[in-house]
Amino acid sequence: MKSVLKLILILSIPTFFFGCEEDEDKNFQTDLSLEANQLFGISTVWGESLYFGLLNFEDYSQISRAELPGCPNILIESTEKRVTLTFDPTDVCEQSGKVKRTGKLNLQYHLIGTKSSPWILTYEGYTFQNDTITGTREFSVTGLNQVKETFIYLKKTSNKELNTTFSGMLNHNLTKFRNKVVGLSSSGSISGTISTGRNFSIDISSPRQSLATCFSQNEILPIAGKENWTIDRGQSRVVM
Repeated sequence: MKSVLKLILILSIPTFFFGCEEDEDKNFQTDLSLEANQLFGISTVWGESLYFGLLNFEDYSQISRAELPGCPNILIESTEKRVTLTFDPTDVCEQSGKVKRTGKLNLQYHLIGTKSSPWILTYEGYTFQNDTITGTREFSVTGLNQVKETFIYLKKTSNKELNTTFSGMLNHNLTKFRNKVVGLSSSGSISGTISTGRNFSIDISSPRQSLATCFSQNEILPIAGKENWTIDRGQSRVVM
């Protein structure tokens, strides 16, 4: 038997002038509050670093650290076509969002090939809030302003050493103005195993929409979208 958990993030009004302030209290339509909060955490962890992965190499050569969530230091290695983002919690970052990151995000872009050649985002000693994230995410252009994302066995480890692993396949549509990303719309699914050993899936049934202006203020929640959450009530297994 399966239990289906549904979260409507925010419906409609996907305007570029929509407020980015986040509501920290979430009301879940389920009695399974612990598992619901775990799934909300997985959705948040995936979404908070998405913007970094969707920017291309040329974007990073034109953007300032103050325009990125958390104001990371940006190291661009042109010969290797690599970007390293380093998050120092002691740095002063004048952004309205207060989520904290430490560690590094490494982005490796294709040295030779077509624009459709994939690029890789790798977590290195990276923490978001009280969670440690490990693994890699792969991105590739599939059409005009369209990007496909895949990843296998990302791991989220809480400060209590509880592990969650998850994989995903998603498609992103970017909205650009003067060659700069101003918004993005995401669809697809994520699945894996939460710390209790139960399998889960997150299906984005209505595109998850986010604004670059919100990310630039370290406000990480989407402005619209709907996710259907499913937890397998069958036999549990150990999450390593």
